[in-house]
Amino acid sequence: MNYIQARDFFYFSLFLSLPLKLILAGTLPLTGDEAYFVIWAQHLAPGYYDHPPLIGWLIHLCMLISGHEILVRLPSILASYVLVWGVYSILSEHDRTKALLAASTLLFTPVFLMGVLVTTDTALILSMFLSVLALHRAETRNSHLLYFLSGILLGLAFLSKYFAALMLVAYVLYFFTRGIKALPRLGLVLMGCLPLAAFNLYWNYTHCWVNIMFNFFSRGGDAQLSPLQPLILVVILAWVISPVLLVQLFRHRSQVAGRIRKKGHVLFAFAALVPLAIFFAASLFYSVGAHWILGFVPFLYVLYAALPGNSLALGRKFMLGYALLHIVLITAALLVPLEIIKDRPGLYRDAVFYLRPAQVAEKLEPFRADYYATPSYSRSAVLSYYSGHYWGVLGTGSRYGREDDRITDFRELDGRDILFLSRDDELNKDRLSPYFEQLEPGRIQVRETSFAVALGREFDFSAYRSEVLTQVRKSYYDIPEFLPLGRCFFHERYFP
Repeated sequence: MNYIQARDFFYFSLFLSLPLKLILAGTLPLTGDEAYFVIWAQHLAPGYYDHPPLIGWLIHLCMLISGHEILVRLPSILASYVLVWGVYSILSEHDRTKALLAASTLLFTPVFLMGVLVTTDTALILSMFLSVLALHRAETRNSHLLYFLSGILLGLAFLSKYFAALMLVAYVLYFFTRGIKALPRLGLVLMGCLPLAAFNLYWNYTHCWVNIMFNFFSRGGDAQLSPLQPLILVVILAWVISPVLLVQLFRHRSQVAGRIRKKGHVLFAFAALVPLAIFFAASLFYSVGAHWILGFVPFLYVLYAALPGNSLALGRKFMLGYALLHIVLITAALLVPLEIIKDRPGLYRDAVFYLRPAQVAEKLEPFRADYYATPSYSRSAVLSYYSGHYWGVLGTGSRYGREDDRITDFRELDGRDILFLSRDDELNKDRLSPYFEQLEPGRIQVRETSFAVALGREFDFSAYRSEVLTQVRKSYYDIPEFLPLGRCFFHERYFP
């Protein structure tokens, strides 16, 4: 394939991808996690319960324009084009035709082509990629400013998700292989990175160590040796970048290794392979999710460009078909009527809630209370977005999405009326009645299912504190003694 053909195919990929992204972003209702991050954006803060704050800050900036789903998802829409631009700009220094082919292949990769959902991984992928790109430029231009900028961008990755630590490991190994004279350059990177990491550490110190508690205690399971998990991770990686690309990279690994050394692309091998190797080692004991590896996958496309030209052309053709297959499958799934699962009431009710949330919110409009709540952060976040007023969490909730612990002060609700939406069509009165003077049950009908609601009169904070908040403290705010505690809003508010 010559340059003109590669250029035309690249333009084709751009013109196909943008309308597809906008249609998906504007059509799909916000997921529970996305709506939860909107709550972050609406309650701007230096940090949040589950993860560091960067995605909340980015969504906040986008929502200054509009609160529409497309603007909420704008960081994800733009991120894929930043990756494509970065891959092209790196590779075009040596071969513009291969640069276009690799960038087109990346853009047609289904997770980047149709990945419009906004997550904490969005900010992580974007900031880590820009950090590596800045470091590459620093290496080629010997620019102290760019080394420092790379560190700042890596620090922003730490303010996205702690998987950024894996990239720092890759940087350290990369610089140590360059010899002792390269260590001052690593120092410049650390000078940019460490202040932002320290900022997050201090925020945790003064906020119950919530990020640390969630990521390393609450959500962590016991390690169990499982030889099957690495194989599953190989399957996940093959699905993400496609089986053909993975096989080609493996088949031509010696040729790829030689070319990336010759072209000065060793940094990208470290950025991709060191974190992936760590994930494979961890998968022997823990389940590794597909979204864990996404921040490191884009660098594989720089390595992929080292393949022979005929292999690149084959990969480009396959990826186009691979993308079209995913488009057809997702379109078919979206066109299937919800009523096809009507004979499974629980699943149908969940589908109605998450796929038709505006209809649920509309049915709840006639109800008025001093406060609104569900038993789940996901449901509460979705209703907060589609109803236009805040919904909190009543009950112990789960280990995920506990930002409402900071937002809602239940002391202020003592004696107030609370509207509660159940996830089921029957109300568990025994669970709610101890916390209210009176409980008025009701029901809303949405399509061909129903949800139980209850208006709780005169909330009893003392009983709620004794039963629910005590359990929450034990489960999520029992901070280990080895963590020095500065301040903890939950302890100070409810258990001084």
